[in-house]
Amino acid sequence: MGLSWQAVPVVNLELSTGYFVDIAEQLLSGILDTLPLQVAVIDQASNIVYVNQAWRTFGLFYGLELDTDWFGIAYLDICRANEDTNQPQLLHGIQKVLNGKAGQFSIDYLCHTPTKQPTWLTLHVQPMSTNLADSQLFLLSLTNITHHKQVEDRISALTLTDPLTGLANRRQLEQIMRDEWSRAIRHQSSLSVMMIDADHFKQLNDNMGHAAGDECLKKLAGILKHYTNRPGDLAARYGGEEFVLILGQTTQQEAIKIAERIRQKVMELDIRFAGHRLMTVSIGIASLSTQQSHTTKEQHARNQSLNFSEDEHLLIEQADKALYVAKKQGRNRVEVYDKHHRLTVPLTA
Repeated sequence: MGLSWQAVPVVNLELSTGYFVDIAEQLLSGILDTLPLQVAVIDQASNIVYVNQAWRTFGLFYGLELDTDWFGIAYLDICRANEDTNQPQLLHGIQKVLNGKAGQFSIDYLCHTPTKQPTWLTLHVQPMSTNLADSQLFLLSLTNITHHKQVEDRISALTLTDPLTGLANRRQLEQIMRDEWSRAIRHQSSLSVMMIDADHFKQLNDNMGHAAGDECLKKLAGILKHYTNRPGDLAARYGGEEFVLILGQTTQQEAIKIAERIRQKVMELDIRFAGHRLMTVSIGIASLSTQQSHTTKEQHARNQSLNFSEDEHLLIEQADKALYVAKKQGRNRVEVYDKHHRLTVPLTA
C-alpha cells in the first residue's frame, strides 16, 4: 500500500493570531463573569477600570442599575461614602498597597445594604502582573463569607455557652469578667458580682430525680437572665448548682436589691421536695465603689481600701466568701462581702 499525501491549507498567521486572541479574551471575560466573587481592577489612584458581572449584580442591592458605568469611579471614594467601609484600617490598608508599601491587604467587614440581609465580605487587594497599561493595576476582590461567619458564630456559641441552661459558661465568664474589671478600674465605675447557689440541691436531685433537678436549674437560669439587660451584665453557670451574675455600673446597694428580688422570685417558683422543703437560693455579693479619685495617691489609697488587684477573679472570690457566710448563717439569704469580714445584717424574707 502506498502513502497518500493531502494538501495542507495555507493559514494566514496574522489572522489566526488575532482570532485566538479574541477567543482568549472572550474566554477570560466568561471566566471572570462566572466567578461568584466580586472582582474589580483599579489603578494607583483607585480608579476602577473593570468590574465583573458579580460586582454589577451586587450593585443592585444598593439600588444601582446592572449597566451602571463604573469606569473611572475612585474606589476609595466609594469606601469613604459608605459607613461599612469608612474604616481607617480598611482605607489605610488599601492605600498602602496602592503606594507600593505593602504586597497585599485583606480585611473582613460586615456589609449592610438597603435591600439585602447584612453580608460578611472579605476584601482583598494586590498588584497585578500585566503590561496592558502604562501604570500599575491592582486586582480587588470581595468574597462573601457570611456562611463561614455563621458557622464560626455557632461554634463560638457552643464553646461559650452552658448547654443545659443556655447561660454563659466558665470560659465566657472569665472573658467578660476580665473586660468589666478593666473597665471599672479604668473609669473608676461601680461593678458588682453575685455568687448564687441553689440550697440543698443534692437533696432535691436525690428526691426528685436528675431530670427534675435540671428543670429547676433552667428555671433559676431564666430568673437570672432577666437581670442581664445591659451590655456589661452577664449570667453564667459557674458549675453544678452555682451561678454567677456580673452587673456592670451597679453599686452594692443596687446589687443587694436585685439579689433580694432574685431570692424572692426563686421562692415564688414554689418548688418543693423532700415532703415540704422549698427550693431557695443563697447569694453572696462583692462590689467595687464608684468613689472618684483625682490623684495617684488618692487612687492608690482607694485601691487599697477596696482590695483592688490586677487579678480580675478578686470579686468572684469575694462573692464566693460572702456566699459561704450565707450558707453558714442558715441559707435562703443575701450576704455582702466585707473587707474586715464583718457579717452584714441579714435580709429578711
